[in-house]
Amino acid sequence: MGLGWLLVAALQGQAPAPQGSLTLEAALLQARLGRGRPTAAAAGVAEARAQRFLAGDIPHPTLSFERTGDTPHKHLLVDESFSWLLTRGPDRAAARAGIRRAEADSAGTMAELVQNVRIAFYDALGAAETLRLVAEQVSFSDSLVRIAQARLNAGDISRFEYEQAAQDARRAQQLLSETRETARTSAAALGRAVGWASAAPPVPAGALDAQLDTDTTLTLSVDSIPAVRSARADSVATRFTLQSARRGRILFPSLVGGAEWDDPSDPGKTLSVIGFSIPFPPIDRARGEMGVARARADLAAAELREARLEAGRAIAEGRIRLAESAARARFARDSLIPAARDLRLRAVTAYRAGETGILPVLDALRSERDVVQTAVQNLQAFQEALARWLALFGRTE
Repeated sequence: MGLGWLLVAALQGQAPAPQGSLTLEAALLQARLGRGRPTAAAAGVAEARAQRFLAGDIPHPTLSFERTGDTPHKHLLVDESFSWLLTRGPDRAAARAGIRRAEADSAGTMAELVQNVRIAFYDALGAAETLRLVAEQVSFSDSLVRIAQARLNAGDISRFEYEQAAQDARRAQQLLSETRETARTSAAALGRAVGWASAAPPVPAGALDAQLDTDTTLTLSVDSIPAVRSARADSVATRFTLQSARRGRILFPSLVGGAEWDDPSDPGKTLSVIGFSIPFPPIDRARGEMGVARARADLAAAELREARLEAGRAIAEGRIRLAESAARARFARDSLIPAARDLRLRAVTAYRAGETGILPVLDALRSERDVVQTAVQNLQAFQEALARWLALFGRTE
């Protein structure tokens, strides 16, 4: 089987998965179990929900007891503030917006984690495939050296032509070492991305052209992007915070009630106490708080507009990158690789028959080597573009 067909078979998922391999689905599951970011994302949502309960808490009344020298000697008073009736609604609404912000941040965090895992997975898969392909190239170069040796022994070619074939085989060995280093470091990076606990790095298994021939575009709106959802939640929360600050300016009285007793002049008699208290002096004590809340609301509204514009730009650029990288990957897989393979087969056949010199064969080998490496890079670029496209919308599948 030629090098080109080996690559096509691997890209189409026809090669059997190695023992102990890690598929993309298994890598994503391992990342959810082995990384700390899912726990951190869930903790952020839990904290926001707890903040909502805090915003809805009704303050406890103040109970005070006094014993004085004046009559009556004993005083028991209960002071209950009702200013929370004005601000509890906006505060709870702001807290609910905080929950939506935390949920959007959590979705973005998980989508980013999945994006990083997908990119690391296909980088490792592409590096492993490139290593296999370069190993095949080494085998082809060695075969070419043996053919050249036989022709040299038969007196068909010069020693110089034989040395050219041998030099190309040595260069292939150097390339094999470089490719092996890349494959090992990519596997280590994949292990880090998924939280791999074993000392031996994971072995990725899958097809580099997964989803290449399917429609990967999404019809979701700009407002569904986690970054926009977060900005909108911030804008809503700051508006309700401003409303709470405005209501907080109202001087709402506190109710005071209680009892007084232990008057020697009137033994056994208890006097009731009822009244109210109000902040004094009645000045605009919330002016600074309102100024801060209004500024934050204006800032959040402006950031929401910017987030929607940025999201629109990201969608447009992401769609272009996805479409163009897919087109390059399909062309490399379906056209460039078969053509390079046929060219190399014809060149080797002609050289074995003595119909051509060594240079066309070396050119064909190098061309095929470049084509298959470019094809792998194009497929990796498509998978990276797809990973970023899905993460943009908070997709984790």
